[in-house]
This record gives sequence, C-alpha cells and structure tokens, in this order.
Amino acid sequence: MERVITISPKLLIYKIILFSASYILAGCVTASAILFAATNANNNSSDTSKPENSNVKAEKVQLRSSYSNLSVAEVQSIQHITIRKKKEWGFYGQSTIKHDYVLKEINENKVVIDHATGLMWHQSGSTFGMNWEKAKHWVKLLNKRGYAGYYDWRLPTVEEAASLLESSKNHSNDRFIDPVFDKTQGWIWTGDSYQHLDAAWRIDFFAGLVDWDIYYYFFYHVRPVRTMK
Repeated sequence: MERVITISPKLLIYKIILFSASYILAGCVTASAILFAATNANNNSSDTSKPENSNVKAEKVQLRSSYSNLSVAEVQSIQHITIRKKKEWGFYGQSTIKHDYVLKEINENKVVIDHATGLMWHQSGSTFGMNWEKAKHWVKLLNKRGYAGYYDWRLPTVEEAASLLESSKNHSNDRFIDPVFDKTQGWIWTGDSYQHLDAAWRIDFFAGLVDWDIYYYFFYHVRPVRTMK
C-alpha cells in the first residue's frame, strides 16, 4: 500500500520561499565573485602599465677618469657631447648629460656633487691662472692638506671637464656652466695631454670650447674633481 505524504499549504509556501532565497543568494555570491575577479584583473592590468619603481633614478653615466694622450679626432669623438662646430684644434659644444647637482659644504669647504656622473667637484678651484705643470702641483698641495675631508683630488679628464659645458651662457654668471659653480674659473686645465705637441687639453667656459694649449701658458685655472666611492 502506497504511503501518501501530505504537505500543508503553509509549509509548501515556506519551502518555496526558502528555495527562492537560496537561489537568489547563490546568484548574488556568484555575481560578487565575478565582479571581484573582473575588478582584480583590471587592477592587475593597470599595474602592469606602471613602472615597478617610479622613483628609480637613471643609470649613472660613467666618464673616463684615467689620463690619456689625445688627438683632436679622439676628443671630437668623446661621448655625451653635442658638437655645435668643429675646429682644427677642438670643438664648440655642450654636454648631453642630465646633471643632478647638489651643492654641499663639508668642513667649511664647498663641493658640488653630481649624482648623474658620481663625481664630486671643487665648487671653485684656484683663484688664479697657472701653467699645466703648476696646475698639477696645485692639486698635490691640495691633497696634502685635504679638502672637504678628502685627499684624492685630481685634474679632470676631457670627458669629465667637458661634461660641465651647458648649451648656452647662464645669465647669472655669463658662462657655459651651471651657476652652482664659481664663475672665477672661466678656463680650466684637464689632465689629458695633446698628442702632437707639448700641450694639454683645456675647457673654455666663456665660449663653450674644448681645445688644447701649450703647457707653459699660465692663463688657466684648476677645478679639481674626485670620483665618489
């Protein structure tokens, strides 16, 4: 004999409501999951378009720091320079390096740190001109007493000194060099010699010029530099 199960109308209505609520809840959960997944995917997609670290600085520019005996052609082919006009003794031009200069005073001595090249410059240098041999001696005396707590100052190479050349004269100092530097040193010697004569390379910040001159000319100043460790 079959058993007949009778469900009251009230219980039937309750079950229908409960089933409908469960279905709706499941649909909401599914929709929420889909929305969360879509949002997360969108965020991940947006993140990939951003650099991993927007504060990372550009790679440091490495400039030659050892001295050399250079021809005009070799000097005219140095990197990180735009040449405006070539001359038989050198060139007029400017640096392409985006400098990051910071003026500091250490032990009452002013220096200019260039984070773009890793170089520390004497903010000024010699207050008078001298020939090339005396310029090298001037740096030796500087290292004996120390400057800004350092004893490894040297004459810059052509690449290092030319990196200071700006594209135009600054109105505050009338030189092709950033005004963070003392303007007294309008001409400076480098540690590089010229290949064919008793001469050395120099930088002219009055004209934005790189050229060579005879060792014994005494018009040029010293602006020492050192490589930061």
